[in-house]
Amino acid sequence: MSYNTHKANFRRFTITAIDTRTTKRFLRNPERFIEHTIEEFTRTSPLNRLEAFGNALIFDKPLVGFADGDDPLFTEFKRVIAAEHFTPREILTKYFTETLNVKAPDLPAVSVISFILPINPETSRTNAYETEGPSLRWNHTRWKGQEFANELCRYLIEILESLGHHAIAPEISPFFRISRVSDGFVSNWSQRHVAYAAGLGTFSLNEGFITRRGLAHRCASVVTNLKLEPSPRLYMHHLANCKFYARGTCGKCIERCPAGAISNKGHDKLKCREMLFEKQKPWLEGAHGPGYIGRYAGCGLCQTGVPCEHRIPVNKKRRLTEDALKKGK
Repeated sequence: MSYNTHKANFRRFTITAIDTRTTKRFLRNPERFIEHTIEEFTRTSPLNRLEAFGNALIFDKPLVGFADGDDPLFTEFKRVIAAEHFTPREILTKYFTETLNVKAPDLPAVSVISFILPINPETSRTNAYETEGPSLRWNHTRWKGQEFANELCRYLIEILESLGHHAIAPEISPFFRISRVSDGFVSNWSQRHVAYAAGLGTFSLNEGFITRRGLAHRCASVVTNLKLEPSPRLYMHHLANCKFYARGTCGKCIERCPAGAISNKGHDKLKCREMLFEKQKPWLEGAHGPGYIGRYAGCGLCQTGVPCEHRIPVNKKRRLTEDALKKGK
């Protein structure tokens, strides 16, 4: 497999024909094959570089997890997030009927591939020094990193299609929506909730997502009709990795938020949005130096300079799964 890239807003790649050896590796262990594909693209792609910062890596080695698309959790998300939130089977069916314009087949299996892209620690370090808005390097990571994540999804989809399977990346599909609700905004495909279902981590006081590589990262996912073995969820509940909820202490993200949008009651999405789109406008206008890019500056202060920036700050015994407890571990 190979890919060629071009310097443009939407860079593309070309996949060579899948050979017999590659097909055998895929069939022998599709989960490991997909994990390796994601890792290799992240390691070698020139898109995963910050040209303005000496070609430094945007993201470190990714974390990859899998979920059964029919896991009851996805139905539960309709209650927790919004009724409009897609289940994996719903969005894959929509892909068949509205993108391919064919009647959706009876799908024996639907799986979700979720991956976490940990931000380069050097980038996080620059942001940890800030107190009012993002560092320039964090700002570039926010936008260049999203471009890379989108292309990684497209690449994975083309790999899966070349191996005879269908796939869609919901967040970059025409079906993705963000809607206003009384207390903020919700999407019809939450990358953090999908990552939770795929065993990659749990939520935090600031509504971030704490993985074993912390919460300074970006999430992405692909839905496919390929049957994959679900990853175990190694936590007792959806807040297990957060020190505030596990011990009733910490709250460092409360101190770090320049908008006052985080309290011991949680995260105020409206205050956060006001900071991003209004109060941090001067960063894009050059008030804090030239070179800032994107629709908004990209804050991220509550993800840096905190105990969970690059790790899970909670003792492992406090995070044991119910299954592990039953086994006496």
